Amino acid sequence: MLQFVLDDGNNPLVSYAARNSTTGKASADATSQDSKSEKPLYQLGQRMVTTSKSKDKLTVKCSGEISAAVGDIKATKEVTFTVQQSSDGTTSVSVDPFQF
Repeated sequence: MLQFVLDDGNNPLVSYAARNSTTGKASADATSQDSKSEKPLYQLGQRMVTTSKSKDKLTVKCSGEISAAVGDIKATKEVTFTVQQSSDGTTSVSVDPFQF
């Protein structure tokens, strides 16, 4: 799930962090060229919950927190994602769109 978010160059969680920062200058800094060159750091919450699973147990739907930090700007968001294993053993992950 984390790799899916990392691969999204337009991840809305970073913009959300900038808009909702508690530091006075952080929101303006986040849109500056310097902040855009910083790579965001992502972290999954310690608790992931399985909310449903298929009868064959090859598909599970889960939820948990993910945090994004750029410099001193950080935001945390609850995400819902689905993990599915195909018959050939390949695993795929899809993340529900963020709702802000």
